Parts: sequence; structure tokens; C-alpha cells
Amino acid sequence: MASAAEPASRRGSGPGTGRGTGRWFGRGSGGTGAASGHAGRVSAGSGRAPGGDPVGFGDGAPFGADPSRSVRASITQASVERAFAILLAMTAVGLGIVDTPAVLAQLPYLDPFWGPVVAIALGASFVLVGVSAFVPRVAQFAQILCALLFLVALTTWPLTVQDSIPSTQQPWPWWFCTVGSTAAAMGFATWRATIYTALVPAIYVVLRLTPVGGDAGLVRALLDGVYTALLSGAVLVIAVVLRRAASSVDTAQSTAVRRYSLAIREHAVEVERVQVDAIVHDSVLTTLLSAARADTLEAKTLAARMARNAIDHLEAAAADGPDDDTPVTLADLRTRIGEAIGALAAPVRLVPAPSGSVRLPASVADALASAALQAAVNSVQHAGGPDVARWVRVEQHDDGVHIEVGDDGRGFEVATIPSERLGVRRSIIERVASVDGRAEVHTAPGEGTRIELSWSPTTPSTPTTTGAAA
Repeated sequence: MASAAEPASRRGSGPGTGRGTGRWFGRGSGGTGAASGHAGRVSAGSGRAPGGDPVGFGDGAPFGADPSRSVRASITQASVERAFAILLAMTAVGLGIVDTPAVLAQLPYLDPFWGPVVAIALGASFVLVGVSAFVPRVAQFAQILCALLFLVALTTWPLTVQDSIPSTQQPWPWWFCTVGSTAAAMGFATWRATIYTALVPAIYVVLRLTPVGGDAGLVRALLDGVYTALLSGAVLVIAVVLRRAASSVDTAQSTAVRRYSLAIREHAVEVERVQVDAIVHDSVLTTLLSAARADTLEAKTLAARMARNAIDHLEAAAADGPDDDTPVTLADLRTRIGEAIGALAAPVRLVPAPSGSVRLPASVADALASAALQAAVNSVQHAGGPDVARWVRVEQHDDGVHIEVGDDGRGFEVATIPSERLGVRRSIIERVASVDGRAEVHTAPGEGTRIELSWSPTTPSTPTTTGAAA
């Protein structure tokens, strides 16, 4: 009989023990009883996901680290567009520099006004394409402008030439046919780019057959046209294939993230089932078996103590279930946030504010505190060095609460956040929205960042992100 009861007692079935919940503002703090031996390890958050990434208190990843935090897609829509923008910029600027002497050599044959104007305008578009490699927001505009100006230069060539150029020379737009076609492939929709790619070689062949185009003869003109068509067509095909592949990768990654979120919700339900099963198996059934086999006074005393523990575990499970929303004061919320940001690597100032009388459900307080901490962590990691001013303000607004996490650091462009980066979207916006709160991100490059979290009994949960600091 003693041997049957000893395992349960060694697991910690002394009187008064409860089960752990892993909540910031819950009633349990990590029990040592039989039930917590199973459930406590699953639900108790450590403030750090596997792999050492800080994710906020009570936010341990149930399936290990979120794969989207550590695994980046090798090809995405944004990376493809970026690579093509850089390639086009290098080609346009490089060919523009190399072929400038040849363009200048043909100016005596051209109209003294229109010839230089066309050459300068196209050169300016090449410069803009080069700049777009560093300013992605103007990339598509620069590509479309470059493609259109090249087409204008090509089609108006007969009006530009005053004296026929020598047959040994090619009209200077020839040297930039690939630049124009590549710009069209990047800036236009696929069907427009296809028409453009077919139109440019055809126009060039016609020009080469005329005296103003050098009167090169049919064979030479066709060879030049076919060469241009093959090179431009290859660029278009590569662009279309890579874009479609990148789009498929983005779709697959979004689906994976969505499924991961669904798995987390399903896991929460499973955790509750495991907790109950653990209590029933490790406490209730063990107690019943021990009581049934008790044949000495010591064994009966132990069985009685185990029965008391089993009742305590069941009462704790009922009182601290998933729907437990014990009210939390604003002062408690501010204290918890202050303790969390005080442990960060850079100083974050907690702005003094009146305590207020509002009381929040525990789940709301958990979400707001975790989101505020994540916002502060993001600021420490990305806003700049220790000279950046960082602050957190927690105050009451009407019958709700308003939290502002801000800094005067480098800021960022909201639209350029890769889809695989979830620190803002899931850890802040979705977390607050899950408790019917509202999260707003105000930022712009060089203008700092402010993240505002708010909740009230009637707060709409629509998240907001703006690209300019308010």
C-alpha cells in the first residue's frame, strides 16, 4: 500500500497546493501539485520563446519558436521587385555612362533643339531609375517613365534627324532598347509589357530600313530586330516567372501563418483538456486507488490528505479556467508594465499619470501588457542606440485605458514590413484586437514611432497603421 501512495506524495501532493496558470494577473503562480506537473509546464509563459527570442510574459510558443520569426522565405514578391529594380538601375546608369560619347557624336546629325531634349530627358529618367534602387516607393513610377520616354525617343527618331546618319552607325536609341524593354517588363502589367516588347523591335527594324536610320538593309535590320526581341523577351519571361513564383511563396507563407494561428487556438483548448485529464489521472484516480488499498492508519491518513489535494485541484481548475477575467486595476497594470520595461537593455521611461479607477478584465490586462512590452522591445531593438528617448504612458480614458509606447528614433516605413515579420502584426495589433481593443501605429522614417493601445467596453477592434508620425 505504501508503495502505491509514494509516487503521488513525491510529486508534491501536500495540502494546500494549487495549479499554475501562467497568467500575469491570474490567481495561481505555478503550483507544485500533481496537476501542475503536466499542465504547468505547457501553459506557464516564461517571457522567452524557445531559441531565446523575447516575446513577452505569458506568451510562450506552444509548438516551439514561431517558424516565421526565424525562417525567412528565400524568394518573396518584395525581394523580386527589389532585385529587378537594382538590376535595372545598374543597367540604365551603366549603359548611360558608357554610351554617352556615342550619343554626343550623333548630335550633329539631329535637330539642334529636339535632339538634345530627347537625349537629356531619357538620361534623366535613367538617373531616376538609379535613385529608385534606394527609394523603392518611386520604383514603379521611374520604370514606367523610362519605358515611355524611350518609346518616344524611338518613334520620334525620323523627326529628330536632320541629316541621314552614316550606314556604319546605329541610331543611338538602339543601345538602350533593352533598358526600355526591361523597364516596361517591371513597370507595366504583363500584357502591356508583352505588347511593348513586341513593338520596340518592330519599330526599330522599320527605322533601320529608312535613310534616317542608316539604310542598313533588310538582313542587317532584321538581325538587329531579332537580337533586340530575343533579349527583351528573355527579360520579360524571367520577370513574369519570378513574380508568379514569388506570389505563390507569399500566398503559401500567409496560409502557413494563418494555420499556425489556428493551431495556437486549438492548442489552447487542448491545454485545458490536458489540465483536466492530469487532475483526474494524477490526483483523483490515484487517490481512489490509494483509498481502496488503505489497510493501515498511516495509509488511510495519506489517502485522506491526497483526497483533500484532489478537491483543491478541482476547485482551482473551476475558479481559474479559460474564462477567468478577475478585474485588474490600472495601478496593477502600470506596475507590471513598469517592471517589464525596467529589465530591457535600454532605458524606457514610464511617464507618471493618475492611477484612475478603471478595472480591466484579466485577459484584457494580459493582452495590453504583453503588447506594450513587445512594442518597447521593438523600440529597443530597432529605433536606435541609448541616446533615443523612449517612454510608456498608461492612463485612463473615460471608462477604458490608453497606453502609448513611443520613441524619437529612426522610425520605419509601414508598407515595407515583410509579411514574415510578425512582431507588430500579431504580437501587438492582433493581440489587442483579440480582446476587442484597438492598436494604432504612427511612424515614418526619421520621425520616431508611437504605438497607441486602447481598450474600453465599447472600443472597436479595427487596427490602424499610418505611415506618418502624428
